[in-house]
Amino acid sequence: RYMNNCVCIIKMSNEDDKERRHFQQVCNSYQQYATFHQVIEQGVNHRRERLLSSKNENAVQESEPTVESILQKSFSELQMKKNNELFCQATIRNQYFLDNVLKHAGAMTSQEILRLRNECTEAFEVEWTTEDQISKIDSVLKSIYRDWSIEGKEERSVVYAKLLSALDKYLPIRSNDDRGPPRVAVPGSGLGRLAFEIYSKGYSSQGSDFSLPMLLASDFILNGCTDRCQFAISPWIHETKNVKSLQDRLRTVNVPDVVATVDPSNDGEVAPDFTMLAGEFLSLYSHFLPGNGCVDNQQVESVEKFNAVVCSFFIDTAPSLPHYLITIYHMLKNGGLFVSIGPLMWHWSGFGTVIPGDLDGASKTSEGDFINAEHKQRTEHLDQRYLQSVDFTWEETRAMIVNCGFEILEEKCDIKTRYTCDVMSMKKVDYDCVFFVARKLPR
Repeated sequence: RYMNNCVCIIKMSNEDDKERRHFQQVCNSYQQYATFHQVIEQGVNHRRERLLSSKNENAVQESEPTVESILQKSFSELQMKKNNELFCQATIRNQYFLDNVLKHAGAMTSQEILRLRNECTEAFEVEWTTEDQISKIDSVLKSIYRDWSIEGKEERSVVYAKLLSALDKYLPIRSNDDRGPPRVAVPGSGLGRLAFEIYSKGYSSQGSDFSLPMLLASDFILNGCTDRCQFAISPWIHETKNVKSLQDRLRTVNVPDVVATVDPSNDGEVAPDFTMLAGEFLSLYSHFLPGNGCVDNQQVESVEKFNAVVCSFFIDTAPSLPHYLITIYHMLKNGGLFVSIGPLMWHWSGFGTVIPGDLDGASKTSEGDFINAEHKQRTEHLDQRYLQSVDFTWEETRAMIVNCGFEILEEKCDIKTRYTCDVMSMKKVDYDCVFFVARKLPR
């Protein structure tokens, strides 16, 4: 789809059946969002009713408080009915936005599925989505709040402003450069706002992400929205802990705060382009590695490589950080920039831990590990990348960046920021992030 010079491309792998299955599962979670959350709320109301019906055997006199008297005075039937209506309206509001995403993607909306079920004369078997899948849609809505609302500007600007300033400082766009605008890769770009901001400044920007729920929403935001504040969403309705009021939980934000139809600020003859790729980072960019389509750096046309790789909350998503760093190194031209900001959460951490009993009767594996059958049985259901993941300190991470062939130009620790944080919540998580700018040294 084209929007001025902006192109959004979804590139998937060749495993057609597997990809179609995954796409359908994601569509199911989009279609069933409102139903899922309404049923969850019904379950909560049922628990309230069970509490009301419970007897307070410790109450000696009628004047003493009971479970029933406390709940009835706190939650009248009329108030509960009003609250349920407000909650239902919030789920419908979110479903309306999600249905527009589905429609843009060429998939059936929740209402079309409902009509199909009603019109079907035979038994209509529903493949219900899971809590895990719905949690991913909840994350999409929170990310939309962060990236594409006025309310999320303060949170995202702490991160994005530093990355954009680094590009301005170390990779300025020069007028009338016949080589074209600098090429910037933005892996882990999620809803695409950072990649869009880079493109808006006149760089050729290529975002990428592994999450199909995120990519469907970003494609719609970038290519399907026609007006500012076109949709109202309630991104916090799934939050039930540390909530001060129902109004906080159901409050709305309007999205998007800008329409992605800007003409990039580039004075050169070659216009910048904007692409979004779908896929796992190493799979998308492995062709830059020696032996995977190119023998060495000299045999790759320099125009194919990137002038910069810009990462926001990305490097700690690596199941194997050394492989990510080596790939980034080969993606870049000599002198190219590696710019990053984020914490070290290590998303693949915490699974497949070796405990003392795993060493009993252990034998050496072909990979050189010493594990027994019990450990193998306990971890065989896991993605094997969990078993390769190592949690590195920043000191170790920094050393690997340097050893990979980069020089550190800037480094700053303890940059306080949040990520999709509900500012009205009683619990807020602050990250002390690391920001650095590194340059690729020629070999």
